[in-house]
Amino acid sequence: MTIKAVPAAVLGLALVLTACTSTAVPDTSSQASSQASTDPGASADAATEAPEVDRAPSGELPTISFDEEGLPTMETVAADPPTVITVKTLTSGDGTQVTAGDYVQVNYAGFLWTDGSQFDSSYENGEPVGFSLDQVVDGWKYGLAGTHVGDRVLVVVPPDYGYGDEESDSIPAGSTLVFVVDILTTITVTTEALTSATPTQATLPDGVTVTGDLGTEPTLTFAADAVAPTEEQAIVLAEGTGAVVTETDSLLYHVVGGYWGEETSSSWSASYQQIDGGGGEATVGKRVGSRLLLIYPADEETETPAEAIVIDLLAAIPAAQ
Repeated sequence: MTIKAVPAAVLGLALVLTACTSTAVPDTSSQASSQASTDPGASADAATEAPEVDRAPSGELPTISFDEEGLPTMETVAADPPTVITVKTLTSGDGTQVTAGDYVQVNYAGFLWTDGSQFDSSYENGEPVGFSLDQVVDGWKYGLAGTHVGDRVLVVVPPDYGYGDEESDSIPAGSTLVFVVDILTTITVTTEALTSATPTQATLPDGVTVTGDLGTEPTLTFAADAVAPTEEQAIVLAEGTGAVVTETDSLLYHVVGGYWGEETSSSWSASYQQIDGGGGEATVGKRVGSRLLLIYPADEETETPAEAIVIDLLAAIPAAQ
């Protein structure tokens, strides 16, 4: 099984999968170690109001050009960068509007305002990327919400809404970032698929119980005398009626779990999680809407205790074309 729960600072004590999304979009998880003080995504979650987004900019902005191979470059301007998230529509699409928290698939390239140097691009390999708007920095979280499928937009992200005063790979501290983004797909992720699943009445390991209505956060408990497992198990607790998960899908899910006999943690109060490759053999071939109990024995080599997690499969997103 590919899916495995590990403690992660990005969700506090919540659980994520070991094989997280590999996209290079400006995500908040890359700064988990300094999230409390520097990560704009973290501060946005605590904010009571969304930051200002200027969608009708009047100031001078950089120019983006595409060559014959469809690769973008940026021409700088002498003007000072804006201090608020700025979005300029370069090409208007007529598709669905992106809303807060959506899962989106995009092509994009990122440049530094100061010299126009490119620090990232999905156009280079022709592979669009997908992510939740709740898992990226504020410049994307709030800037892309309100756009439409088919749009090509210029997004200027001041440092307060990007990476702040922290250096990130080839991005210097305090950088204003400029992105060109093509909006390819948007999906509003809900728990609706979970409510139509059919319980299987499967037998659980001795000392383990899972309670809670389908479509709501489950409760996973261990009895004091629950014997730790010696082999992996993938138990279907409820069979969904949605699409069958394939090995090329991005799987979106909620998870509750923990080390054997200890307190559990949950993603339900944060954001749904994402894993590529369909999540591995534990979830490939299962239907969206299903609830699974995954059991892992202790790993002596890594000194990892035995674990149990409950996975609710929210959606399976085919790779963008």
